[in-house]
Amino acid sequence: MKSVVRLFTSAMAFAAAVVVSATAWSAVPPEFQGMWVPATGSCASTVRMQIGADRVTLVSGKDSQVLGGIEMAGPGFFPPNYRGIMAVLITEFSGQQPATVTFNLGEKKGVAQIEFAPVQPGSTNAQGKAYNAHITKLSLAKRFALHQVLLKKCVGEK
Repeated sequence: MKSVVRLFTSAMAFAAAVVVSATAWSAVPPEFQGMWVPATGSCASTVRMQIGADRVTLVSGKDSQVLGGIEMAGPGFFPPNYRGIMAVLITEFSGQQPATVTFNLGEKKGVAQIEFAPVQPGSTNAQGKAYNAHITKLSLAKRFALHQVLLKKCVGEK
């Protein structure tokens, strides 16, 4: 009986460790906060992404869009045994997740890329329709020329 209890206790401890290690964080680490612009442009670019502790603000001239509900992806986002420096930020984590930012893209420190969620053709159920309606309304790829563009951080800019 004692061995069964030990086995159960060990299994529960392992399960708790897995849950904790796969947990996402809701605050963006300071090293990723600040202004990001296309890597080929200057920090004076009118097209940019501003990363705060709890939001992403996309800017194109006078147009802007704030995306909240931030989660930093946990280790489970990457393949098992991943030990690199990439980090992933997901917007509206509990919702439609319209944008995902990858920091240190391709294991290159200081490089980021944002991807905007596409409309899913053929989505006929209620959840799919709600997703498509939200993504269509935001129209991020049309409004902000940042989709899959390599970005650099403007040092000293917050």
